[in-house]
Amino acid sequence: MSTREYGKELDVATQAARQAGAAILDFYNERSAAVYEKNDGSEVTDADLASDRIIREVIGDAFPGDPFLTEEGVDDEVRLASERVWIVDPIDGTNQFVNRTGEFEVLIALVVGDRPVVSVIYQPTGDVLLRAIAGEGAEVERQGRSGPLRFESVAESAPPRVLTSSWLGAPANVPALNRVSVALGGAETIVSNVGVSARRFVPPQTLCDAFVGVHVDGSSRYAWEWDFAAPDLVVFEAGGVTTDLAGNLHRYNKPNPVNIGGIVMSVDPTTQRRVLHELASVLSPEQLQNG
Repeated sequence: MSTREYGKELDVATQAARQAGAAILDFYNERSAAVYEKNDGSEVTDADLASDRIIREVIGDAFPGDPFLTEEGVDDEVRLASERVWIVDPIDGTNQFVNRTGEFEVLIALVVGDRPVVSVIYQPTGDVLLRAIAGEGAEVERQGRSGPLRFESVAESAPPRVLTSSWLGAPANVPALNRVSVALGGAETIVSNVGVSARRFVPPQTLCDAFVGVHVDGSSRYAWEWDFAAPDLVVFEAGGVTTDLAGNLHRYNKPNPVNIGGIVMSVDPTTQRRVLHELASVLSPEQLQNG
């Protein structure tokens, strides 16, 4: 991967993710992370807080003028006046950390304007690193061995495998998404307990070809920007597409940092168009807009 523009940012974000991941693993292996309940009822652990602190320190030392938007930090509105902002989830999947499934990640994205230009995703338990620079492609590194990351496209005549998540609408959305899957010629929708993860698309063991997050029951439980920003860029640079249910790109560093309108993420543009078309025939206009 060329690292001409944003190369330093990518290297620093990678260093931050790896250092944070090492600290998380220490807590994970020693079973020493205390668990607390936040005001919204979600969980946070000592490992989340340590990861957040490390990422802020590593990136802050290299880019002292850049603000942060992180899940575990107080939202500083100075970010709204900045062209650049680091959007971070210190542990995406804290419940997976607590339940010891290993299915959690460190997510770091640099957003310039309203779109990510640098992305690093790190799964500490498997030592799997995904990273990307806008316009320069994506990489995957597993246990020290790295190479280009490119998703495997789905033939237009083949049925794509559709996956959803209990964090983004399941099980209430499963009947509607099963109709989408059947219309695409496939089997029933796969349901995961893990949120948005670009690793689901990484060969050779892809779990799905399209991920759909939609609340069909009027729920107001939306995803935060730190859940989407890093996967968004990695997926795009690996050949895929991420949009809302209406096909619009998600925008970041908003005053209210939530993503409404649901999410559709596919391994290639053709699959994305097919899924969006069937969703439009199954969901109501209100569901498509609010997600």
